[in-house]
Amino acid sequence: MSPKINNKLKSKDLIVAGAFAALYVILLFVVVSVLGFMVVTYLAAPFVMGIVLGPVYMLYVTKVPKRGAIMILAVLVALVTSMGGAWMAGVWSVFLGLAAELIAGIGKYRSRKLLASSYAVFACSNMGPFWLLVFAKQAFLDACLAYYNQEYVTQIDAMTPPGFIVVLIILAFAGGIIGGILGSKLLKKHFVKAGVV
Repeated sequence: MSPKINNKLKSKDLIVAGAFAALYVILLFVVVSVLGFMVVTYLAAPFVMGIVLGPVYMLYVTKVPKRGAIMILAVLVALVTSMGGAWMAGVWSVFLGLAAELIAGIGKYRSRKLLASSYAVFACSNMGPFWLLVFAKQAFLDACLAYYNQEYVTQIDAMTPPGFIVVLIILAFAGGIIGGILGSKLLKKHFVKAGVV
């Protein structure tokens, strides 16, 4: 009879979760900051973030393979991405965190394929602030104008017609698929050592 796996978060797990969540958010900001100088690259940020953050997520869920760990990350991402009035970004992140948690939980946080799949879903939270394009586009453009010039804002306005949010979700999901696979391959030895199959 196999030993029962303790699936409850302990204080040590919360410390690790906090550290990885901080790293995840810092990388998220770095990628957006670097890509933000051009409109095209800025709009491609959800795709790029999906790839870059994949290994961090995959290592995180391997270090803390317990129920609630993904939701901790989701809540932190929600708090950060909803700053500046983008309330939908927070709701979106929590919803995706719950979905990712359920997917990872199917494999008891021990299936590499399901962990990668959970990340593909979770990666869509990276485009959360872009929900302003749907609910408050003018506020989004005004925020851009605070950092960039009018030409930049005009380009974003022209390149984000109604329905463009669907493109951003697809980009984030595609980046998440690649990031999950990349993270899985990079951390293969670590997964084997941790008993993840």
